[in-house]
Amino acid sequence: MSDQSMAQAVADRPHFFIQLKQLMNLAGPLLAAQLLNTGTGVVDTMMSGHYSANDLAAVAIGNSIWLPLFLLIAGLMIAVTSMVARFHGANDRQAIVDTTQQGIWLGLLVSAGVATILLNSEVLLGWFDVSAEVLPITAGYLAAIAFGMPAAAVFSGLRSYCEGMGKTQPFLIASLAAFLINIPLNYGLIYGRWGLPELGGVGCGWATAASMWLQVILLLLFTRSEEKFHGTALLRSWSRPKLEQMRNVARLGVPISLGVFAEVSIFSAVALLLAPLGANIVAGHQIALNVSHLIFMLPLSLSQAITVRVGYFLGREMQEVANFVVRTGLLTGMALSLMTMTLILLGRETIVQLYTTDPSVIALAVPLFLWMALYQFPDQLQIMANASLRAYQDTRIPLRIILFSYWGVCLPLGFVLARTDWLIEPMAAKGFWIGLLVGLTLTALLLLSRLYAIARQPLARSAI
Repeated sequence: MSDQSMAQAVADRPHFFIQLKQLMNLAGPLLAAQLLNTGTGVVDTMMSGHYSANDLAAVAIGNSIWLPLFLLIAGLMIAVTSMVARFHGANDRQAIVDTTQQGIWLGLLVSAGVATILLNSEVLLGWFDVSAEVLPITAGYLAAIAFGMPAAAVFSGLRSYCEGMGKTQPFLIASLAAFLINIPLNYGLIYGRWGLPELGGVGCGWATAASMWLQVILLLLFTRSEEKFHGTALLRSWSRPKLEQMRNVARLGVPISLGVFAEVSIFSAVALLLAPLGANIVAGHQIALNVSHLIFMLPLSLSQAITVRVGYFLGREMQEVANFVVRTGLLTGMALSLMTMTLILLGRETIVQLYTTDPSVIALAVPLFLWMALYQFPDQLQIMANASLRAYQDTRIPLRIILFSYWGVCLPLGFVLARTDWLIEPMAAKGFWIGLLVGLTLTALLLLSRLYAIARQPLARSAI
């Protein structure tokens, strides 16, 4: 047996620390890349804010519009990751190529619709009653972002191909390059330096679009190497769009995409429902939410690694090992949740003071961290369970669970507790966070029950 075969045999053993190491090897670059992407948004906010308050508001409003739409594309490509991982385990190179290429065609089709919305955003902005000073800046920013949407589709597809093949470093390198190039591009296009036009907040949009295309170029360079991708020739030839194969990706990807959109949009809905209660309440909620999003990067990265590893073993028809990886991921998620819960409880006052010095906002924000800490456990369990179900290519029932738990239970309960006296005195932001805790707990219980049922079925029956 060769050294490579022996190493592979060790990596395939159902041993907790071996599988944990494999998951961490995949999750580490994913976490770093996602933090860099988050950092890019922070840079956009800071640099546009220093230009003018109107430009800062325009970029903030623009982000709240294009990011959820982008997630519709990214959600579709999660299906490509799952399918490629499974075909990689089965050593079906042609299926890997076909799935990736048709997934990218599908992503480009969706990106055309997203770009059309962004190029005609004035109507949408008019519905939200955006001020006359901010509206043209926001519209220009979104129009610039629209030119990056095809790149976002191609990049998401190539990223999914790399991740499905167990290669997460290319995503990290491309994200680092985009983060670094975005800073001087922002500066030049916002302030009109180095012969570039002075565009203000609109310049952030053009810098982001350029960064998206840079990421595509870098991943194309990475994926040219057939040797690094186990002899898979993704770019040797490119097939035309094939409706049936695109449907296969959509059948798995659309429920994922809608589920991701439903999860993200509920936080936007909460913010809108809190708006009439006053600026301080909204500010306190936003601080807690921002910290929650940063913490979420940890379980998100681990969950993406779980999808890849479980899918790989299912492709090799090693269901027992796949289920062992699921258990490893769930146990790791529970341990991670206890760690983040402890950090939140011990550091909540210090964390809030990093965001504001206003005593009234601090007094409103700090109590919310208790509820944030409590929902770490169910939140991390539900994301690990959902990631495992994606590897099993079970996405329709999880979508129904998410819609029911979030929009059928979480949001109505949060509204009743926050805005009405039907059950108790109105609790403002705290009511919505209690609703989130209840909704996430219900989601975790239902997804874990679904996962338990799916994982016990023979492999041929568990795939959709």
